Amino acid sequence: MLQRWIVFVSFLVLSVLTESPLWAAEPTAKIHGIMINADHMFRDNEKELVELEGNIQLVYQGQHIKADKAIVSLRSRQVELYGNVEIMDAKNTIAGDQIFLDYENNTGLIYNGYVQSGPISFSGELLQKTGESEFIVSSADYTACTNCPATWSFSGSTIRAELGGYAYIKNAVLRLGHVPFFWLPYLIVPLKSDRQSGLLTPGFELSDKGGIAISQPYFWAISRSTDATIELKDYTKRGLKGLVEYRYLLSENSSGTLNFGTIFDKAFAEDDRLNLYRLPEDKNDPLERWFLRYEHYYEMPDGIIHRGQLNLASDLQYPKDFPNETMNHGDSAMENRMSFTKNTLDQHYSVDTSYYVNMLQGNPLSGNEDAVHRIPELRFSQTQENIGDTNFIYSVNVSYVNFTRSGQAYDDMTEQMIGGNKLRFPKNTCNDPKWQDNPGCKRIYDGSFDPAVDQIRTGQRLDVMPALYYPIKFGDGLDVIPMVSYRETHYGFNVDEDQYLARRYLRTELGARTNLSRIYGDTVNSKATRYKHEIIPEVVYSRLPWVSQDDSPFFGRGSISDAPYTARDSITDLDIASDYGVQFDYYDRVYDRNLVTLALINKITEKRWIGDRPEYRQVGYLKLAQSYDGTQENKVGVKEPWSDVTATLDVRLDRFQTYSIFNYFPYQNVTNASSRVRLLNDMGQFFQVQLTRQYKITPGQAVNTSDRQEDYTFSAGFTSRFINLMGKFVYDANWAESTTQDKVKSWAYIAQFKPPGDCMMITFIHDQVTGGDTNFKLNFEFTFDGNPKPALPPEALDSYGF
Repeated sequence: MLQRWIVFVSFLVLSVLTESPLWAAEPTAKIHGIMINADHMFRDNEKELVELEGNIQLVYQGQHIKADKAIVSLRSRQVELYGNVEIMDAKNTIAGDQIFLDYENNTGLIYNGYVQSGPISFSGELLQKTGESEFIVSSADYTACTNCPATWSFSGSTIRAELGGYAYIKNAVLRLGHVPFFWLPYLIVPLKSDRQSGLLTPGFELSDKGGIAISQPYFWAISRSTDATIELKDYTKRGLKGLVEYRYLLSENSSGTLNFGTIFDKAFAEDDRLNLYRLPEDKNDPLERWFLRYEHYYEMPDGIIHRGQLNLASDLQYPKDFPNETMNHGDSAMENRMSFTKNTLDQHYSVDTSYYVNMLQGNPLSGNEDAVHRIPELRFSQTQENIGDTNFIYSVNVSYVNFTRSGQAYDDMTEQMIGGNKLRFPKNTCNDPKWQDNPGCKRIYDGSFDPAVDQIRTGQRLDVMPALYYPIKFGDGLDVIPMVSYRETHYGFNVDEDQYLARRYLRTELGARTNLSRIYGDTVNSKATRYKHEIIPEVVYSRLPWVSQDDSPFFGRGSISDAPYTARDSITDLDIASDYGVQFDYYDRVYDRNLVTLALINKITEKRWIGDRPEYRQVGYLKLAQSYDGTQENKVGVKEPWSDVTATLDVRLDRFQTYSIFNYFPYQNVTNASSRVRLLNDMGQFFQVQLTRQYKITPGQAVNTSDRQEDYTFSAGFTSRFINLMGKFVYDANWAESTTQDKVKSWAYIAQFKPPGDCMMITFIHDQVTGGDTNFKLNFEFTFDGNPKPALPPEALDSYGF
């Protein structure tokens, strides 16, 4: 009996020496670098095990672990976790019913659990953690939605995922809510916000002429500074189309974009717009159509800037059929331009070339022989600078332009009276001013240049204009600037008989202006919002005391004073038949032989404080101006000395904006207008009304009010948590005189639906351009990286329904 007690006591002493108590009274400890906290803790030093139970919290190398029960093996550096298990670090959260974790290598198994990284979530029956951010999930679900149930998710037999990389899903099934939508045998989705190559969401379109179209874009991350989007679009009526958009970034401020597309268009092959001008054997044959659009901006060393713009298409109807590709539907020409410019503090240098594609032709496959290009155009400008230490200021402007085209150097013209108006138009077999709309009409070239009628289209122009100023200030309120300038312009023409013309004149000018101002607002509080109202009256008198020019119809068929000042910016097709002369552009005219211009400017400037920093902005601007042309008093016949009254209004308030230009012509008693008024709020909701009204003004002639463009554009936008809506339509106030007699010329609306979860955007775009096709687009944008797609800005409407 005594021996038994000795053995028991010895065993008890050995236990005390080798083990901690079964249930320790102190629940917090730090063992092998692990912070441990639990309701109950038992440690076996021989086996190097720690058993924990109740409100367990473990902290090790940035990981915070919670569980109901845990067994920590200090020897193998592993832990078994049971019940409401959660492992958190700075980026991820892992949870499950059971987790076996190798906390040293950060690998393990998760049963009936999930992984959460931001809004990205994986869940499954068994998750294998194979690395720091790598997982293999069986019977898995993946989503980037924050709501439950998720708006969309992908389920798969297996998902191999790398957070910050990609997820590879086998037997992927897209579910919208709980409903299966479609199946893919294999799917790769990005799990990072960085640029990466991969398929983008397919797009869907529907149009009358193209039918149903399904597009599949592919994004190619070529390098850190270049990428491309390659897209295949299949039209049921047109055929298969290939599209490429290539983008590059040369520096922080230098970049470029190249767009190209091509299609063998079956629908266009049967279009009367084309077949009316085709040979019988070519009708209804599919035609390859393409477009090329390129924009480039490059800041070079020494302050040189290189700009490039290309816009070309296979046929003249392409911009009407695909307006969102060429982006120039309704323009009279497609402009292609390349330039180099250099600006210093006081000088400007530029080399410019402009190539134009004439869009005003009936035949879609017409050549471009009659388009006039500027190749090259050279400019030098010396900005106003003092002469030494004197108050004299000088400036110099020099320009050279070569006007060229591939066709004849001049146009053979004919002149007739039609409808009481004198018209001059190219000679043609139909003797019709609208001959280009008739497939049976052809141009006539007689091979002989008649300077009295024919129109010179090519040649060179060298223009030099130095100027001298002497500003004078009277007191604090009156500024007077006298100026004298000399201008010399030389012309050389590429006609059969070499022609050379020159014009020289001396121009004097006296300008005076004053400034009356007043401050409104709280003048006591230094950080109060204040407004400064300025009234600036201005008068400028200019005169040409001496003019010398060669006698030529190029400068007009009357005296030099025939063109009134009103005609300075209203050159139209009617000018071809006028006596004022216009060959290249309005620089070839003289308007200010004896001219007085009166102007009154109102400006309101706001000063407000953003924290401790003052911010200034011009919230209101109004300018009224009119000129009096003294040379008109000596004109024989109709006199129009007063120019149009010009009003420019620019208001930029937080919730109200308008920019409007009005031109009132007193002798024709009509007003041309371009006005936009917008109401908006902080939520991005807006309402806008825009007016465009243009009459054809010919000095000395009454206006045909039925021959005008008058459009009203109504736009509105609404934004909310789950839906964005915006739309516009253009109402033709002169629809009865239009060829189509459509009251609504064009329209567009955009609807964006944002389901709960911030992980998806559904965009509907429905529009019709003027004289074009109705088009419907549907796009699904899934957010795979957890960054919600931003809503389209109100400016997106400008790309549709124009």
